[in-house]
This record gives sequence, structure tokens and C-alpha cells, in this order.
Amino acid sequence: MKKLFVFALINVLISALISIRYFLVPGLSVTPAVTLYSALALPGHFFVLYLLLFLICLPFLLLNRYIRNSVFALFFSLSQIVLYIDTIVFEQYRFHINQSVLTLVLSGQVVDFSLATYLLVAAIFFAVFFVELGLLFLVSKYVKPGKKGVVYAVLFAVVALLITNGWYMVAFYYAYSPIMSVREHIPLYYPLTSKKIMTAIDKDGAKKRPVVTGKTDMNVSYPLHPLVINPVTGKAKNIMFLMLDSWRFDTFSREVSPNLYRFVEQQNGISFQNHFSTGNATRTGIFGMYYGIPGTYWDTFLHSSIPSLLVTTMQQEKYEIGVFTSAKVSFPEFDRTVFATVKPLRITSKGDNAWQRDAQMTKDWVEWFKHRDPAQPAFSFLFYDSAHAIDYPPDFPPRFTPSGNLDYMTLNNKTDPQPVFNRYKNSVYYIDSLVQPIFDTLKERGELDNTLIIITSDHAQEMNDNKMGFWGHNGNFTDAQVKVPFIIVGAPQEYRAALEQNARQITSHEDVVPTLMKHYLGVTNPASDYSTGEDLYTPMTPRQWLLMSNYSMWAVKTPDTIYQVNGVGISHYMDKHNQDIPDTPNYKFIYDAMDQMRHFNKR
Repeated sequence: MKKLFVFALINVLISALISIRYFLVPGLSVTPAVTLYSALALPGHFFVLYLLLFLICLPFLLLNRYIRNSVFALFFSLSQIVLYIDTIVFEQYRFHINQSVLTLVLSGQVVDFSLATYLLVAAIFFAVFFVELGLLFLVSKYVKPGKKGVVYAVLFAVVALLITNGWYMVAFYYAYSPIMSVREHIPLYYPLTSKKIMTAIDKDGAKKRPVVTGKTDMNVSYPLHPLVINPVTGKAKNIMFLMLDSWRFDTFSREVSPNLYRFVEQQNGISFQNHFSTGNATRTGIFGMYYGIPGTYWDTFLHSSIPSLLVTTMQQEKYEIGVFTSAKVSFPEFDRTVFATVKPLRITSKGDNAWQRDAQMTKDWVEWFKHRDPAQPAFSFLFYDSAHAIDYPPDFPPRFTPSGNLDYMTLNNKTDPQPVFNRYKNSVYYIDSLVQPIFDTLKERGELDNTLIIITSDHAQEMNDNKMGFWGHNGNFTDAQVKVPFIIVGAPQEYRAALEQNARQITSHEDVVPTLMKHYLGVTNPASDYSTGEDLYTPMTPRQWLLMSNYSMWAVKTPDTIYQVNGVGISHYMDKHNQDIPDTPNYKFIYDAMDQMRHFNKR
């Protein structure tokens, strides 16, 4: 058994050497610290993986030596082959092999392998298998490991594992991107992070994070080419994002949001009927709005503290930036991504709960707007949270009854959704009661006609619409969680025909950035240089699919189907109500979506 364990330790070293290929791709900042960290992380990580594989193989010790050795050689040779192939996949796509990738490759719709390819793969497999078998023979015959040698090797791996996990936790807390970027390069690597531990050690750590200069080392090319800007002549338009967290498409109505609905009617705004967020969670929904690219880039952009080009371009054009949020803008870490260059940055609003903070941020915005420099254009971001919290003041008269108390612990597939939905609608109705001073202030200051207002949400909120026990969001990519209101107020009349046409098409949060950059900020580059979205002011070719994501999953959504890939790469093909279906997905859509996910990777 000890010799088999030595065989496993040798494979740890082989895998660590193969994994050097992950660090040869363009973009990684190879500093002495990264080199040392990687040198410790690889053996520690593969020690854990091969220890698990070794334990799985242990029952085969009961068999005779030839069968046992063949099984060990088979398992470990397959592991090394898969690892090597994964380095090739990572070089091409910047993500690792998973079930979804294998299904795509083997489907025959995108990649058609020749007989020669199959023979080559078979030859490689047998070659590696016999090498592993030979290695096992040599270890069994010639290696006589002393007790200390094995102990030292195991001790080194365990210490390396502990050091790198502690190191990564510190690096993540202080936003040290070179170390954080290593995580993306190693397959199945999930080092420790804990804000709670780090805050207890250094509560002011956030203030010590590096200042973003826009020249950080990145393993993405964002934008693909430097932006070329023709400054806007005359007075630039103000831009406002007015967003309600967790806002459902069907609650933008006369009954639930009367002030918003009336304002849109009075201002001849355009409401999009098939608009979708880039995700079912705040992180990816906001990310898509501000970057115009898939939320699958989140980790890379966070690790390198890459700000939104929309924000940095507005800063270059001398926009005053007003960020007014109810929930903390530091979680998710928009202070290290979207608004990384906004200094000082308002992190949250005063108040003990969502409805108090929502009321306070409205007042704060009014004061800020009244006292800003009217000679400069303004960008306003107002992000309300009461609908997410499904809450409103205790003395606020509910419009929808019965309004039940919210307790996620008791919600299940048999729960009557109406009382919960009523409470949710009351929370939207409460937010709606707060927004009128915003519109009044714009009008009083003479800025209403000079302001483009986008009214929308980061994602929707399911009320068990699909009868599968889903409540809230971040659970699936059905319309109940990703279809959101999207209204444009103040667009130039010359683009109205195109907007009205596009309002009937499938549109995405990714479309906001290319629209604003081209028509309001004077960016002349093709949108593909900085976005995967479309210009809403130009008639669009009807979309067949959208790419969406959340914290651990991504999905290709069509009007009738959802192809979803979870955090470990397992895919499900479902209908629009999240029920598994036996049909074969259109792998061309999936391949194109994967192309979007690597569009900005350095090559």
C-alpha cells in the first residue's frame, strides 16, 4: 500500500509539471510572488485530488496484483490525459473541461472528428497507460521508501495547502489581483476566502486596496482596441439608471407602479416587451448593464479590478458621477469592478432596513442633484432595495391584500403564493411612492428634457411561477427570474422608429453599453471592441438566444428552451419552465455563446 501511495505522490509531481502550461497563456502577471504561490499551490492542490483518487482505488487492493496495478494505472493515466487536454482547452477558451464542453465536442454538430483523430487519441491513451503501468512496476520493484520520506512529502503538501489558502484569503481581502488570478488557471481549485476572518484581523483593510489606474495587468483584452472618442458637441445629455432590485416584468403596471407608469406615459417613453437581464443575480445583472458583456467575466474583472468602460468614458467626458444605492455597493464588489475609479464612492445609505435606506437615498440624490455643477453632465445611479427585501414601512398602507409575512424557511411548492406576491407588490408600490421627487427635481431644474432615463432591474423575482418550488432568484433562468421591465425615456425622436421595432424583439442588458457609448459618449469604435451587445438605436436582427449567468452557472436561453451549465460543468437541457426535456440542443448556439465568453480573452 505504501508503494502505491508513493506512485500517487509521483503523479502529483507529474500533474504539477503539466499544469505549468496553464501559466503560459497570455495575460497572467508572473511576479516572484505568483511564481512562489503557484509552486506551492499546485502540489498542495493535486495532493488533495490524488488522495481522493487513491482512496477510491483502495478497494482494488483486495484483487490480485496484476488487476490492481492495471486499475491504478488506468485511473491515473486517465487523470493525466484529461489534465493535459484541459490545458489545451484552457489555452483556447480560458475555462476548464466540464460535462458541457464534452457534450458539445462529442455532439457532432460543431466538431467532426476524423478516423485518424480517434486513432491518435487511442494511441495516446495506450501510451500513457503503459507509461503509468511501467512507473508502477518500477516503484514496486526498485523504490523502497523509508517512513520519513513519505512523511516529509505529505507534510510538504499539507503545509503548502495551508499556506496558499491563507495567502489567497489575504490576497482576496486586499484585492491583490496577481494572486487572485491564479485561481482561474488551476482546474477544480477553490481556495479559502473569508471576509469575516480578515475583517476581524484588519477592519480597515478595504482602505488599503490598491488604487485602480486602468493599467493593471489583465488576462483579458478589454477593450480589444483603444477607444476612439469624438467629444460630444454642445451640452452632453445627463444619463440616469433608475433600478429596482428584483423587479418583475409584470409589476410595471398602472396598479403596482402607478407613478412610474404615468411618468413613462407622459414622457412618451418606450417599454421593451422582451427584455432580459444578463443574469438572475445582482452581480451578473449589474455587470451586464455596465460592461455590455456576459457575467461570466466577473471573476476575471474582479481579480484585476477592471472598471467599466462606460464609467471611465463618462469620467473622461467630465460627467459628475452620483452613485446612490440602498444595499452596499461593496457586496457584490462593485466598488472593485464597476465603480473602481469613482473616488470617493458612496457605499450605502443610512437606515436600519431596506425601506429606510430607500427613502434616505432618494432624499440624498435630490440634494446632490440640486447642488451639483449644472455646467457638467451628470450620471445618476439609483438602486432601490425594498423589492429585494420584500418589505415596506409598517405604517405604509398596503394596496394588495392579504399580504403575508415573508419566511423563506417555510416556503415550499405547496405554499399559496398570493399573500407573498401581494407583499412583494406592496414593496414595489412603496418604491414607486418614492420616485416622484426625482422626476420633479429634474423638471424643476430644467434638466428633464436633457436627461436619458433607463428604468429597469438587475433581475426578476420568482413566486413559484414554474411550480417547482423556486422562490426569489438565483435559482433558474426562466422568465420569472430574468425577464425584467426595461424602459427608455428621453431618447431622441430620430431613433424612435428603431426603438419601437427593437422593443418587440428580444433585447438584453448587454445592449445598454453599446447604445450609450455610440450615441451619447462619442465612441466611434465598433461595438465589438468593448461589448457583445447590440445598438438599440439601430434596427436589430432578431435574436435566437441570449447568454446569462449567475454566481456559479451559465445558460443559453431561447424563447422555448434553456441549456444550463452548473458550477461543476454538468449541463441540463430544459423547456422554458425549467423541466428537463429529452431533445438535443442546438449546439451551434452553445458554441457561439462560448465564443462570447472568450471574446475578450488575450490570445
